[in-house]
Amino acid sequence: MYRLARVESVIIVPDAEAWRTRDAPGGVSLLERQVKQLRGLGFEPPLLLVVPEAEPVFRSDVACAGIVHVAGAGPAGAVLARAGDALPEDFVFLTADRLIDPRVLRALAGRSALTCASGDDGRCEPVGRAGAADVRRYEAALMEHAARLSLRDLDPYVAELRGNATPYLFAVRSATDRARAWNVLLDHVQKRTLDLPGQYFDSPFENFLVRRLAPTAVTPNQITILTLVVALGVGLLFLDGWLRTGVGLALLVGVLDGVDGKLARMKLQTSKLGELEHVGDFLYENFWYLTLGTWFCRATGIVAYWWVGVVMVACDLADSMLYLIVRRRTGCMLDELTPFDTAFRRVAGRRNIYVMVLVAGCLLGATPTAFLVAGGWAVCTVVIHAARAVAAKPPASN
Repeated sequence: MYRLARVESVIIVPDAEAWRTRDAPGGVSLLERQVKQLRGLGFEPPLLLVVPEAEPVFRSDVACAGIVHVAGAGPAGAVLARAGDALPEDFVFLTADRLIDPRVLRALAGRSALTCASGDDGRCEPVGRAGAADVRRYEAALMEHAARLSLRDLDPYVAELRGNATPYLFAVRSATDRARAWNVLLDHVQKRTLDLPGQYFDSPFENFLVRRLAPTAVTPNQITILTLVVALGVGLLFLDGWLRTGVGLALLVGVLDGVDGKLARMKLQTSKLGELEHVGDFLYENFWYLTLGTWFCRATGIVAYWWVGVVMVACDLADSMLYLIVRRRTGCMLDELTPFDTAFRRVAGRRNIYVMVLVAGCLLGATPTAFLVAGGWAVCTVVIHAARAVAAKPPASN
């Protein structure tokens, strides 16, 4: 992940809602979300400015550089001015009643002059970049003298989502605001490059589960472990010929595989296990192909079915290598090279597509044929991706 040089930050805590975890969007209080965002971007731990309205439920366990209890509420400039000499010489400031896109914070960190961010309505928000000298000079009128950073000026592309996502910045105070915040967060944890089953089958179930799991103590790592256990069970069911049950649970694995990533992005919880999740995906998916091939070989006496499983494993390996080659040559994912590649991603041979082919086979009573179709589509996918990799050109140098 791109990280900033270390930058100091100040968070104004305007009221008790900043600490609110119950019904908080994404299951994380707005203050905790901001602290995690700042840390993830490379900021120094923030200085907290706590106004009297927030003190009755004040929590001292927030990771911060220090706490200053200011004399009263008011405009951001006035609250900052009351902090006096505690302010850093140069800092990014924000208020803990806002849902803030990390791109806003990154852009502000790159500014060298007094700046405030403006939301969708164009009005200046109490989120910006300032110096202690600016605060002493302008106090309550600080925002009136600040340059503007509009959300429209930010790059809509998000590398983690592999697509565009509209930047956001707005206050969260009412039930309507919280509902809006939930919708925004769910949208911003959804990857943009999905195959057809992922978009139309998995995503609705994933969002349903994430919406309900985020406010609980369930962690992304627990979901990852559950996914791996169920996936192992699917392979063992395939090996014993329990195809309908195995395919049904394979659909569940597809949903759970999306839930852990979305939950991690929603709650800003990353871990080494999450980073290695793709290794587990690779292992259990290829385990499925081999166990399916083994079962069909045993059930029919036709050795060719076993070789279909081997071919699918080989195609998966080859496809992974092609993605790596294109990424190193062009700096882009193979799926993002051209509109054709993006469209082909929706139907290209991969686990979700193969599972849906097997679902059709189960419904039609033709699972051996469905397995052969999946193997054939795996070969076609590698051929198409190989041709696209050969045609891919490195970026032109200046």
